[in-house]
Amino acid sequence: MFDTLAKKWTQLFTVAPASGRTKYTFDELRALYDVLAKNQVVTEANRAVVVETIRSIAEFMIWGDQNEPRIFDFFLEHNIMNYLHRVLQQPANRTGDVAKQVLQTLSIIIQNIRSETGTYFLFSNNHVNNIVEIRFDFDDEEVLGYYISFLKTISLKLNQRTVQFFFDSRESTYTFPLYSEAVKFAHHKEGMVRAGVRTLTLNVYSVADTYIQEYVSRPPATSYFADIASYIADQVKILDKRMAAAEGFNAQVLSSLDSQLAEVEDMVSYVADILSTGGPPQARAPGGAAAVGVAGGALPAAAPPRVRRRKDGGRWQRR
Repeated sequence: MFDTLAKKWTQLFTVAPASGRTKYTFDELRALYDVLAKNQVVTEANRAVVVETIRSIAEFMIWGDQNEPRIFDFFLEHNIMNYLHRVLQQPANRTGDVAKQVLQTLSIIIQNIRSETGTYFLFSNNHVNNIVEIRFDFDDEEVLGYYISFLKTISLKLNQRTVQFFFDSRESTYTFPLYSEAVKFAHHKEGMVRAGVRTLTLNVYSVADTYIQEYVSRPPATSYFADIASYIADQVKILDKRMAAAEGFNAQVLSSLDSQLAEVEDMVSYVADILSTGGPPQARAPGGAAAVGVAGGALPAAAPPRVRRRKDGGRWQRR
């Protein structure tokens, strides 16, 4: 899924005309903005135009970041991020082509922005947090794929300077939507979604920042680590059952066994990665708790059955 998204990203950009004249002019940019301004509400009639305009906006923002700073000034002045957020506030746009294009556009922009000014523009004013917290149509696997890719792309930009933008102080206590929304999909049925969440969390744990260290080391965030331990314990139990069922060497059963074994191995490696993120003890302790939970709960489930001698006839019995 994510490989497909990456290919689409690379295909987004077009070559400049053969005449050598750049297509990224202010006249073209104003024309694009006028289209957005005239289409504040997305309907069936204008949906295709809005989707294509949002796609073109990504090209302009990235080109401007690298070649013409005034283009970013234009985006700042006209608050394009706020427009994208307003589009997604319309319930009908949280699924289908509009949702996918907005999420893809944001991912492309975030991934390619190089300047500090551009990064601050994208992440300031809670625009990204607001979009992260939108309830998209996650039953649509493509929308979910774009959403997880969007979150993962943001996490790649986390560092001690940018992390301030992702802690939401509007509540009585600090919240961290990027993290809390992502871990909701930690055990999703789609493997690439699970992998995306694990990558995001490891990126978070790797940032040597006091706010992050305190957040992941205190409730309610610490429940995620207990959940990891419980999940691995359940997966090992399933693996044990499939190993017993695979004794007949049925091809379908063996394939299921391979898949289950891979999931257990991935989760054990994930816990090892948490423990090796290099953060201070506060950040590593939850990972240690997950490891203890696995050793204490999962491994006994997979152990060979104990035997005892029956009192009535001295025969051995499994238990």
